[in-house]
Amino acid sequence: MRDHKFPKEEAVYKLLYLESERQAASRSEHLAGRWAERKLKGFSEVKEVLEKMLQERYAPRTQTLTHNS
Repeated sequence: MRDHKFPKEEAVYKLLYLESERQAASRSEHLAGRWAERKLKGFSEVKEVLEKMLQERYAPRTQTLTHNS
């Protein structure tokens, strides 16, 4: 037969901690999804320049890595 005592204090703290972690993860996922759709003002003006800079900087290294494999 089970007695109806309160749980140990450590168990209550653990449940509170786990619930707060779950809620924090849920909030961060919501914010990440929300901000993923946004763009900074002026970004479209420099997007092509940035892509070209990245291509020039990293394309030769990528080609070297793929040819040595």
